[in-house]
Amino acid sequence: MAESVSSAYALGMQPHRIPSLNWLRVFDAAARHQSFASAGRELNMSAAAVSQQILALETYLKKPLFLRSANKVRLTLEGNEFLPTIQVSLRAIEAKSASLFPRRDVERVSLVASQLMAMSWLPRRLTAFEKKHPSVRVDLITEDSQRNGEPDLAIRFDYVMTTREHPGWLMGISHVVVGQPQDVERITTAEAVMDYKLLDVRSHAVGWNTLLSRYPGISDTSALTVESVDTTPLALMMVKEGSALALVPWPAAQNLVEALGLTVCNTLPAIPGLGNYYIEQFSGHGVRPVIRSLFNELRRSSQKS
Repeated sequence: MAESVSSAYALGMQPHRIPSLNWLRVFDAAARHQSFASAGRELNMSAAAVSQQILALETYLKKPLFLRSANKVRLTLEGNEFLPTIQVSLRAIEAKSASLFPRRDVERVSLVASQLMAMSWLPRRLTAFEKKHPSVRVDLITEDSQRNGEPDLAIRFDYVMTTREHPGWLMGISHVVVGQPQDVERITTAEAVMDYKLLDVRSHAVGWNTLLSRYPGISDTSALTVESVDTTPLALMMVKEGSALALVPWPAAQNLVEALGLTVCNTLPAIPGLGNYYIEQFSGHGVRPVIRSLFNELRRSSQKS
């Protein structure tokens, strides 16, 4: 590619120049509003200044882009074909600029968490935190996502950790049975679960066999249909879409359960889980006050769960 460009210059050929970015921004606003005056209000310009910028672009392109009337303007055929390309390009530039060069008045904190925490427990807490701190944005990253460098904070789950004395302890878990409200209402005895498909999450140490071992004879029956799925969110979506029951960690899954309109079956009491969630801060990032604030806020919120 570099060789082709160099050859073009050597032959005296000039690459086609792109119109002024400012002209294109004004064109975009005028096309969206179908009004030079409205575009001017959006861009903090006068209608006359908008008209001048549009005229400069039309002169450069040697084609009219608007049909002008007394009270409004509308796009010509060429203007209508030109607009989508300009809008896609401008939005791509804006999005990439915001990602690579965030404004200095917005402080960003990166937080890594499991898929379940990212989809269930965290969104409500992070939204509340950002409302209290309008200049802060929390970038939530799931554990399996590719990323550059260490995050500021991470929420981990450890099967080995059994104590609440860890300085970043968030919550332990219990496993509860969850189903659609109409299904849960029919389950008045443990034997009633045999009428449903039962979903286990492969990575969990506690499953249906553990829970049903409390009820002699049920776990050994061939009438039980137990299937394994990869994640808790997937199990809950399957419950939402069909007659199935899932055994899920609580309170980590609580918000997702509520959002899907599911309910906990109290006929089968919760069974204690193994391990705990905890939050850790990476020391290599220094001690920014906002990181510590989020750390403490999530810990306080977990104690209310």
